[in-house]
Amino acid sequence: MSSDIITQVTPESAYAGVVGNSSVEGSIDYNTKIHLRLRTQDFTITRDELMSLPESILLGLFPNGVFLDTEGRIISNLSEEDIVYVAFDPECFQYILASFRSAHGDLLDMATISPVTSLSGFLSRSQLENVLQNKPAIIVLREDLDFYVIPPVSGISPDQMRYLKVETSQNLLQNKFVFSGLGYDVEAAPDSDQKLGPAEQHLFEMLCSSGFSPLEIWGNKSIEPSKCVILSLLLVRLGSNTNNNEATPPDSPGLNPVASTSSLQSRKSRSRIATLASNASRAASRSLSKSKKKVDPNQTKLLLFWRKPARKCWWSHQKTTIELDKNVFPDAKEKTMEIKVHTRRVWTLELSVIGVQ
Repeated sequence: MSSDIITQVTPESAYAGVVGNSSVEGSIDYNTKIHLRLRTQDFTITRDELMSLPESILLGLFPNGVFLDTEGRIISNLSEEDIVYVAFDPECFQYILASFRSAHGDLLDMATISPVTSLSGFLSRSQLENVLQNKPAIIVLREDLDFYVIPPVSGISPDQMRYLKVETSQNLLQNKFVFSGLGYDVEAAPDSDQKLGPAEQHLFEMLCSSGFSPLEIWGNKSIEPSKCVILSLLLVRLGSNTNNNEATPPDSPGLNPVASTSSLQSRKSRSRIATLASNASRAASRSLSKSKKKVDPNQTKLLLFWRKPARKCWWSHQKTTIELDKNVFPDAKEKTMEIKVHTRRVWTLELSVIGVQ
């Protein structure tokens, strides 16, 4: 990859309190219905369902950390009569609801259901590992892809440039393979030795040993209206690959984090993805030695992302071929045009455990 930039999501985010900004803490009714309008489609969910969504998803739903009505005004006292407008793809939200409702159903169907765990007190790592063994967990992987079309020739009109951007977005939407963003060649032989970067290889192996497939495709992928931005989301139930359940060796490559402005504190914060490569193996060894029951080391790694979403950014470029419309390009001598596209790909990774408040 041409760039290796790491940033960290602000630890104390406003999104955790977005659903409680209009009520007194002790008087919240978690069965209260919230009416959402996602662009042109309406949804009704309970306050409890919304609060159970991970921060990385709430970030996409409410980027400003507040509820807005259909006129763009802040809703200070939310009621069941209010309609909250959300600039988010409705098909993606339907995918989110279906995945989390299915996980909640599995929690209720479990033979032995442990009480709902509260985060008001300190939980040791061994207790956290037991939570993963007793409750469903979902790995949340989100990709925000910004693309920039380079004009192939001088003198391109605004309409022609708009056409190239639209066609480029359609070409990018066709690639639904998750790990192609890491440089993984999905068309290569399964046993071929692919040369990924050290950090990309580490991330690839960790996800593939936790429920992902090397040929995994995005659960939802859509273009943002009037923007050169493609949003992709994948929700995978945490699993264990019995053929690859060994912890990553201690000499896994490290990454150098770049702190975001919002996360500059008295103590220098480190990216969760960057920290993973250097300390996940040691943390796994310590926790496994203290636990009476052996825990999958890959689950121990993913605990680093529980309610602590991490980001990684890549810059790259590629070429794509566009079929030309004679009405837009009347003077074109060829039927196609090859153009260069720069892309900025941001991955956000988070672990969500169902049934933990």
